[in-house]
Amino acid sequence: MKRLLTLLSVLLLSTALFAVFNPEYSDYLFYTLEDFNSDEEYLAQAYEGSTDDGERSEIRWRQSRNSLTQGDQLDENDKSGRFAMYEEAQAYAEESLALKENPDAYHWLSSAIGRWGQTKGVLESLSRAEEMRDYELKAIDGYGYDHTDTWYVLGLLYNQLPGWPISFGNDNWAISYMRRSLDTQIQGRGLFLTLYKELSDQLYARNWDAKKRSSEIGKMKKEYDKNTILSEKMRYYEGADGASKVPFYSTVSLAEMSDRQEAAMLLMYADAVFKTKSEPLASEIEKHDEIIARLEEIT
Repeated sequence: MKRLLTLLSVLLLSTALFAVFNPEYSDYLFYTLEDFNSDEEYLAQAYEGSTDDGERSEIRWRQSRNSLTQGDQLDENDKSGRFAMYEEAQAYAEESLALKENPDAYHWLSSAIGRWGQTKGVLESLSRAEEMRDYELKAIDGYGYDHTDTWYVLGLLYNQLPGWPISFGNDNWAISYMRRSLDTQIQGRGLFLTLYKELSDQLYARNWDAKKRSSEIGKMKKEYDKNTILSEKMRYYEGADGASKVPFYSTVSLAEMSDRQEAAMLLMYADAVFKTKSEPLASEIEKHDEIIARLEEIT
């Protein structure tokens, strides 16, 4: 497997040498190898060598993605370091938008603002929540950006914020957004273990029994069918196919299990997904450990 990855790396690098910027090579460094330092070096060189605003915009939002991820890897107590990385991520995303508006930059700008607010504390998170949401909605409704990362951010945002009249949090919308995130996974970009864990946690906390699920999902289907704006439609994605839907990780329908039964099932499926990868990344091993600990706790 390592020899295959090395060969692929060489092929991608050789391709990159004949172009100012090769986005696939950057994505390979970021997602497949999680080699963020090499990715940043490559992006910086590509930016200096490019004169095309559209290409430079693509480079800048990838630098935003990289800075944010490196900030996440810093010790939680290193708040000054985290602030600096998140502010850098925000600046890169803003530069990307100034060069050429695009949905990826709106998404990473939203994410950078969210991380910055989380590090500052609850009040800062609340004060910038609407700004963060609006950037994601701009990507979704302005560009039709039906992307796993955007739905994940909205799922977190609506779950973690308090509801009316303090803020706009909504646990049911959060679960629908998280389900959409899970159903739009991008092949070749990791195991997405975080999605299974987050949806599991949200379902466990909601704690509907099978009867209530069946009834409420029926109501959601009506709202899903009625709405035409993408972000508003996906608030009710849980009801998109009705209560008879059988999720890809299950052998029974949504109506035949409770929230907490599905929560455990998601973690067991994530464990099985993890075991299919012969050489998991360090981040995947860490998340898998969390999943097993949580599974033992709730079962």
